[in-house]
Amino acid sequence: MSHTLVFAYGDKRVISRGSGAEAVRSIKNLEAFFQDAEEKLGLPPGSYDFYDTFGKISSPADLQRALTNAGSEECIIEVREHLHFIRIRGLEAENASLTARLDALEIALREAERRSDMKLEVASEELAKMIKKCESTIYDEVGPAIEAVMKKQNDTEKDVRAFAEKLAQFDLQELRELSENALRMRDEVQNCVNRLNVLDTQWMHDKEELRSIVDGSSQDLKDLRKYIIGKIDVCIEADADVQRDQQILNERMQLLADDLRLLMEEHQRLSNRTLGVVEDNEEMRILLGQVREDNQHLRHDNFQVSTRVLSLEGTASERWVGFAPGILYFRNWHRTAKGEDVQLSSDLSTAVGRGFLAATGVVIGNDEGLVVGDGPCRHFGTPGCFSSYYELEVDEITAAPAGSGGLYVGMSLQSGEEIANHPRKEFDGWLLGGNRKAITVRASGSQPSADEKLPDTFAPSADERDVRDARKALKLLRAALPPLAKGKAEEVELRDNWTSEGLRMCDRVGVLFRCNREGGALMRISVNGTLVATHHFAEAPPAEAIGFLTPVVRLAGTGKAAKLMPGVSPPSKLLADGLGGSR
Repeated sequence: MSHTLVFAYGDKRVISRGSGAEAVRSIKNLEAFFQDAEEKLGLPPGSYDFYDTFGKISSPADLQRALTNAGSEECIIEVREHLHFIRIRGLEAENASLTARLDALEIALREAERRSDMKLEVASEELAKMIKKCESTIYDEVGPAIEAVMKKQNDTEKDVRAFAEKLAQFDLQELRELSENALRMRDEVQNCVNRLNVLDTQWMHDKEELRSIVDGSSQDLKDLRKYIIGKIDVCIEADADVQRDQQILNERMQLLADDLRLLMEEHQRLSNRTLGVVEDNEEMRILLGQVREDNQHLRHDNFQVSTRVLSLEGTASERWVGFAPGILYFRNWHRTAKGEDVQLSSDLSTAVGRGFLAATGVVIGNDEGLVVGDGPCRHFGTPGCFSSYYELEVDEITAAPAGSGGLYVGMSLQSGEEIANHPRKEFDGWLLGGNRKAITVRASGSQPSADEKLPDTFAPSADERDVRDARKALKLLRAALPPLAKGKAEEVELRDNWTSEGLRMCDRVGVLFRCNREGGALMRISVNGTLVATHHFAEAPPAEAIGFLTPVVRLAGTGKAAKLMPGVSPPSKLLADGLGGSR
C-alpha cells in the first residue's frame, strides 16, 4: 500500500519526502519527520504541532494511526503553529510595516522642512526688496510727486479762470482725458498717504514698546540696588554680632581654663591619695578573678544539666509509637543557618535583620533576613494528624516602604544544620506574612541514592524498626516532594485580610502547622493569642512522610528583630478543631 504524506499549513499543501516506503520509516523516526516539515515549510523547531482528524500527533503510534486511517488516499497532516509564534510573526510584519511608514514619514518631513526653509528664504528676500523699494519710492517719488501735485493744484486753480474763459475754445475729448488723469493721480496720492499712515502707526507702536521695556529695566535696577544695600547692612550687623560672640567665647574659654587648672590640681591630689588604695586592692582583684572563673564553670555545668533535663522532660507521659526521647527541641536561633545580613545576640535568642532587599519586603531569590531555630518544634496531636507550634516576640520594628509588609513566619522540613550546609541556604518549607502573602519554598538537591542519609528531622532511635519506619517515611516524602535541580519559590495571596506590617514591638506571634493524614497542611497564625490568619497548603506531603519541623523566620519589611520563645504550648483557640494532646 502506497502512502503519501501531505503537510497542510494554512493555504500550503506540501508533499513530504517520507512518502511511500519512506512513510513507514518515518513512523519509527519521528525526529526526521519533524525535520522534513521544518525544511519544507521553513518553520523553527518547537514552534508547531502535528494534528490529524483524531487529534495531536506526538508519538510514532499517533503517526501510524493517521496513515492507517488514510488508507490509499493522501494522508493529510495538519501543521498547527503555536499561538505565541503566530503572534510573534504578526508583530514582526506589523513592526516592518510601521518601520517603513516611519522612514517614509521622516523622508517627507525632511523634504517639507527643506522646502519650507527655501520658501522662507525666498520670501525674506522678496520682503526685503519690497521694503527697500517702498522706502525709495516714498523718498524719491512720492514726496516730489506730492509737491508736484500741490503745485499743479495751485496752477490748476489759477488756470480755472483761464479755462472758463477759454472753455469754448477747448476740445471736450481732451477735457475727458484730463479729468481721467486727474482722478487717477488722486487715487495714487491717496494710496501713498495710506502707506505713510501705516508706517507712522507701526513706528509709534514700536516706540511705546521700547519705552515700556526701558521703564521696567530701570525699576529692576532700583529694586536690585535696594536689595544689595539691605544685604550689606545685614552683613555689617552680622559681623558686629560675630565679634561680640567671639569676645564672649574668649571670656568663657578663659573661665574654663581656670576651672580646668583647678580640677587638674584636685585630680592630682586625689590621684596621690588613691594610689595607695589601688595597691591594697590588687589582692581583691585577683580573688575576684578566681570567683568569676568558678562562676563561669558553674554556669556551664548548669546549662548542660538544664539541656539534659529539657531533652528528657515528659518522657513518662510523651510516649507513642516511634517516640524518640533524645530529641533536643529548639531553644535559640541557629548560629550559622542565617542570612549574611542577620546579627544574633550574645545568647542567640534575638535576631536582627539589616538587609536592603528584605527591608523592602523582597525575600524571594535571596537569603536576607533568614533565621532558623537550632532544633525542631514539639508535636501536638496524633502521629497521623499532628501539629507543630512555636512562638516568637517582635523585638524591634522599623519604617519600610508602603506595601512591603513585615516579617514571614513558617516551618522547614530541614534542620538548621542542613540549611546552613546548603550552598544557598535553601530549604523545603512554607511561610506566611509580608503583605498578605503565602510562600511555598523548595530547595535544590541531587537525586537520592539507595543508601541516602536520613534527614536530621526524622531523628530515629537506635531501634532497627524505627530506622525502617524512617526510611519508609523518607520514600513517601521523596514521592510527594521530588528533588529539584534548581530551587524555587511560589507566592500566592492570602484570603485573610492580615498583613504582618501591622505588628508592633512586644507582640507575641504564634505559628501552628498541622499536617493531615491524607496530605496537605494547614498553617494558623495568632497574634497575642488571637487567631488572625489561616492558609491551606494543598501540596504539602502527608503526616506520616514528615518527621519534625524546624522554625523558620524571614525578617523583612517593618519586622527588623525577633526573639524566639522556647517551651510554649499552643493556645486552645488554635487547637479548637480537636487537635488536643501533647506528643
